[in-house]
Amino acid sequence: MNNNHKHLPLAQIEAGAILADDLLDKIGHVLLPKGTTLSAAILKSIAHHDIHHLSILSDVDQEPPREYDLNRLIKIFRHMPSEGPTITLKTYIERYRKGCTS
Repeated sequence: MNNNHKHLPLAQIEAGAILADDLLDKIGHVLLPKGTTLSAAILKSIAHHDIHHLSILSDVDQEPPREYDLNRLIKIFRHMPSEGPTITLKTYIERYRKGCTS
């Protein structure tokens, strides 16, 4: 577990909080990876999985791990063709994760 985290009841967590650890279901499957920024919709969905507490990053560590996200994207697309719709999708995702809006 991360030393810079807070373990809070789900009702106290607001949209924009970032997971400090992977969120697992009852049998150990990853529901959300660490570093995920929680939206209102995600928080509502988590409640349906009978999860009542989450470990989130403390306020000083609220910057999303962009480097991790971009490296994961490379890993996900490593066996895909480097042309056509696949590369277009990868480019859109890279731009989104980098925060480009245009």
